[in-house]
Amino acid sequence: MKAEHVQIFLFTLLACVLTSCLSVPREREAHCLAATMTDFWETEQEFTLAEQAWLAAQRDQTESREAPRASSARSLVADSNRTPFSRKGTLLYQRMASARARHVEAAKSYRLLARRVQTRIEEDDMLFPVLGMLIPSTAIVLYPLVRWNVRSVLWDGTDPDAEDDPVQRFCMVRLGEASSLP
Repeated sequence: MKAEHVQIFLFTLLACVLTSCLSVPREREAHCLAATMTDFWETEQEFTLAEQAWLAAQRDQTESREAPRASSARSLVADSNRTPFSRKGTLLYQRMASARARHVEAAKSYRLLARRVQTRIEEDDMLFPVLGMLIPSTAIVLYPLVRWNVRSVLWDGTDPDAEDDPVQRFCMVRLGEASSLP
């Protein structure tokens, strides 16, 4: 009967350990990374298109200035077109600068989340073999200590699963879970 209790205890401990790998914060980070990756690609495309439009307007404006003026009437029309090109160029430049700022912010978030997910994978790569070695023996009771040590090294003493973690808060807002924030 005692061996049966030990098996039930070990099975329960194993279930708890394995479910921590599929925690809500990890799942949230994976979804958040996917959404942020999409944002990154979209803002990159938006920036590229805005930059191309601005460069085309600059080219058009330069070509209109360099075009030979055959008559004074033609010159008058060309002069009247310079102001709209300048305003258009300014608006296109502002659009491009705004798109670039959004892209830089999306890239920053993407890098942060990619690093977070990469560190989680490194943590799993370190802990799963240890868990596999400890499960068949009574040394499994040492697993929480091993896990704590690995986490303290990889996460520099911070808890990536804490509710007040900046990445967790960003992901909650990004995924529309902001109503659950304190």
